[in-house]
Amino acid sequence: MLNDTSTICSIKLNNFLHRIDCKTTMINIFTVNGCTIKRIRRSKNWLLTGKPEQLIEVNKHLRQHLAENIESKKVGWILEVIDKGLPKPSVDLVTLVRSTPDMTINRLIVETGCTLIEARIAIDKAEDLAE
Repeated sequence: MLNDTSTICSIKLNNFLHRIDCKTTMINIFTVNGCTIKRIRRSKNWLLTGKPEQLIEVNKHLRQHLAENIESKKVGWILEVIDKGLPKPSVDLVTLVRSTPDMTINRLIVETGCTLIEARIAIDKAEDLAE
């Protein structure tokens, strides 16, 4: 879960209209979930704004849309941009490693989204190898 859901996230969608199949479908998915999308001045770029939980719902709807319309591969880049724009949940890595002693570095990275360095430091601290 995300820590602070009251903050509003803004995600820049570069060259939005030229990279999607159906503008009305995408805008409908955004607005149904409570997000707003606006064009940035007179550029080709658009700005998607919403709370993190709204953006997560948009992400779920886009994944569903992508699964239903196999020929519509142009939605994938929006999923990546939203994933990068969402705040990362904070997890106490050391506690997680201590609670599951068979935790590997790769599994820790996949489950928490931490970096390789953060995972190594957490495992060292959990095994009392680091100060």
